[in-house]
Amino acid sequence: MGCSAPKVITYSHAGADFSQYHTYNIRPHTKISELSRKAHQNFQRLDSLISGQMNSRGYQLSHDPDLVINYEISTGLSQNTPNIPNQYYDPYSYYWYYPNYNYSAPEQDVEAMVQLEMIETSSKKSVWTGSADLVLKPRRKDNLERVEQHILEIFSRFEYTAPE
Repeated sequence: MGCSAPKVITYSHAGADFSQYHTYNIRPHTKISELSRKAHQNFQRLDSLISGQMNSRGYQLSHDPDLVINYEISTGLSQNTPNIPNQYYDPYSYYWYYPNYNYSAPEQDVEAMVQLEMIETSSKKSVWTGSADLVLKPRRKDNLERVEQHILEIFSRFEYTAPE
């Protein structure tokens, strides 16, 4: 991510009255049974992070919640990383007249977006949305930590607390 601040956008939707919300739950992930054990553990870790943020603001986890939190992480290859073949020609090779194409370009970065949405259960309408853009590096062990940092940055802009 470098030294630049993450691009984070948050907003409350019209008509949202946070003075009436006391409880929350996190929407289960679709096709969770098809995920690998590691992916399942990663989602559990992110669920715990989000729960911790909601609990720190006075909201209580409930099976009959006022708010349902849905989050998604979408990814795609970066358009900024070149993938240019390197044509190598060895004039001293026995097969000197056959060019050898080696694809030794660097791995492409992965552009990602984390989006959180809070939905009022009674009306089924979205009341708050936050998103952050980030770039992940393939096969880096700290990618999950980077996603967590962006979720924390989104929540740093969530200014509501549960009424007492």
